[in-house]
Amino acid sequence: MNRFLTDAKIIQAELGEIRRDLHRHPETGMTETRTARIVADYLKGLGLSVREGVGGTGVVGLLYGQRKTRTVAFRADMDALPMTDRTAGEHRSRIDGKAHACGHDGHTAMLLGAAALLRRGAETLEGNVKFIFQPSEERLPGGALPMIRDGVLDTPRVDGLFTCHVHPGVPQGSVMVTPGYCTVSSAGFTLEVIGKGGHVALPHQAVDPIVMAADCINAAQTIISRRTDPLDSIILAFGTIHGGTANNIIPDTVTLEGTIRALSPKQRDRVVAMFRETVEATARKHGGDFRLDVRMEYPSVYNALGMVSILREAAAKVVGASRVICTERPFMGGEDVAYFHERIPGAFWFMGTGNPDMGFDHPLHSPLFDFDETVLSLGAAIHAQCAADFLSATVVPRVPGAETRRQGCEASRNRP
Repeated sequence: MNRFLTDAKIIQAELGEIRRDLHRHPETGMTETRTARIVADYLKGLGLSVREGVGGTGVVGLLYGQRKTRTVAFRADMDALPMTDRTAGEHRSRIDGKAHACGHDGHTAMLLGAAALLRRGAETLEGNVKFIFQPSEERLPGGALPMIRDGVLDTPRVDGLFTCHVHPGVPQGSVMVTPGYCTVSSAGFTLEVIGKGGHVALPHQAVDPIVMAADCINAAQTIISRRTDPLDSIILAFGTIHGGTANNIIPDTVTLEGTIRALSPKQRDRVVAMFRETVEATARKHGGDFRLDVRMEYPSVYNALGMVSILREAAAKVVGASRVICTERPFMGGEDVAYFHERIPGAFWFMGTGNPDMGFDHPLHSPLFDFDETVLSLGAAIHAQCAADFLSATVVPRVPGAETRRQGCEASRNRP
C-alpha cells in the first residue's frame, strides 16, 4: 500500500470528525470565521507557519521542507451554500438555511489531512508546501482574487497548485482530470423586457412584455442550436422570470435572469453579443424596449499539461492506474480557482464520491448531497503524493501562454 495512504488511514477517523463538525456548522462566503479558526488551530498544532485573515477569512499554512528553492500549493474552499440541508444523520446542518451541499467541508478536511501527512516527513521534502484555505468560492466575485491581492502566491512564490473537488458523477474512489480547459467561462445576465401596461381586454392598446419575454426565450434557443458549432460546449439558460401582478393586467415590464457559459472567454463573449442582437430584434418586433445587464463571472480553468501528468501519476500510486480517468469533457460549472491558474500552473481534479448503493448519487448543490467519508483519506494521500512528486520533479511546469490555451480549446472542440 502507498505510504501516504497507509498513514492517511490512521487519521481517517479524525478527518471524518473534522468533516462532520464543519458540516454541522456551515458558513457561507466571507463569514467562515469558525471554520477558519478550526483550520488555523489544526495547522498551528502541526507546527506550521500560519497566516489568518488572508483575503478576508482565508487561512494559509506553510510547511518548510529540506530545500526552500521550490514551493507547491494546495487549495481547499471552505464556504457553504445558502440552502437547507436535507441529508440524514447526526452530521446534518444545525444552521437554518445553510448547508455544505458542494463538499467544501470534505475539501477542507482532506487538505488538513494532507498537512498532517506531509508534516511527518517534512525533512524529506525537496521544497515547501503551502496550504491555502479559501473563503467564498460560491459567492461572486469569489475569494480567490482577494487572497491573491493579499499575497497568497508570494513569500515564498508558489510554483504550482493542485486543487481537488469531490464529484458524485465519478465512481467513489476514482480520480478524474481534464487536460487543458476543464471548466467554463461564465456570464450572468439580467434582462428587463419593457412593454406598455394595460387591460387584458384591450391588448391592442398595450405592448405585452410577457409575450415579448416568451419570444425572447424561444429566439435565444436558436443561438445555441443554429448559430454555434455543435462541438462547442456552450450553455444559454434562463433561471428566473418575474412579471405581472394580476390575471387581468398586462404589466409594464418582465425581468428574466440567466447564465451564459462557454469553454473560453472568446466563445462566451461571442454568445453574449448574439444574445444582445437577438433581444434587440425581438423587442423591436413587438414595439417594445429592453435593458440587458451582463456580468462577467469566473474565467475558464485551464489545467497545465505538466501539472496534469504529475497529478495522474501521483493518483495512480494511491488508487491504482485503472481508477485514474483522463477525459476531454469539461465540467460546465464555474470555479474561481481559474484566477490562480492564470498566474501559476495548476491542476484542478475530481475525487469521485458516486456510490448509488449507499445513496451517494445526489448531484452537487442538491440538499441531499452527501458522501462516504472514506474518500477523505484517499484525497489526503493524493495531495501528499502530489506534493512529494512535484517537489522532486526535474522540470517544473509553466503557465501556458495564450497561444497554447487557444490550441487547447481547439483540441477540445475537435474531440471525437
